[in-house]
Amino acid sequence: MRIVCRLTAALVMLLPALPAAAMPAFLSARADQTLTYSVVRNGETIGSHSYTFRTRPDGGTVVTIHATIRVSILMVTAYSFEQHGTELWENDHLKAMDFFTDDDGLRHKVEAEVSRSRMTVSVDGKPPVYHPEMLPATLWHIPSPQTNIVLDPADGDATPIKTSYAGEDTITVRGRPLKAQHWVWDGGLKRDLWYDGNQALVQVRIKGDDDSDVFYVLK
Repeated sequence: MRIVCRLTAALVMLLPALPAAAMPAFLSARADQTLTYSVVRNGETIGSHSYTFRTRPDGGTVVTIHATIRVSILMVTAYSFEQHGTELWENDHLKAMDFFTDDDGLRHKVEAEVSRSRMTVSVDGKPPVYHPEMLPATLWHIPSPQTNIVLDPADGDATPIKTSYAGEDTITVRGRPLKAQHWVWDGGLKRDLWYDGNQALVQVRIKGDDDSDVFYVLK
């Protein structure tokens, strides 16, 4: 979405990609669950974001993602963002994903499948593009520090990033202090991400186009 300064990927096929990371520990404790966040900008709630995790009988995991954002100025919507999608994971690897995004009127449908370490991506029904296997940039899983490219579900771009571990922070989650791992994405997608001891996403910070901080706050 433009409010968070998504950058255009360049020369992505020249960059090596890594297999998907292992599933987070919080899914082992309780596979069927939902994580819901308020999206907050300048102290005002402007939307919501949620992940619902369900275990299939064959052991695979289905992740359903919904996001809705509205920024209003003088009671008039100045920016809107809608995203709805699903991911299918098997044996700690992404197998397929299907997303629809409406980024302030710019709409894309992104479908991807992974087979034998190759990802096939189709955007808006156009001929597919082939990439090495990579993580989707849906934030709920911790990438390894070697992760250097992710698939943006909003437009289907294979986007170069640099990931680094920034140490342990104490943040406020659900009104209580919590020690969390702080990860930073730089490059094509800039994000600050915090995960708890079970690797569950507990907070996100994204820099808006107007230099404001947009937070995902776990409910």
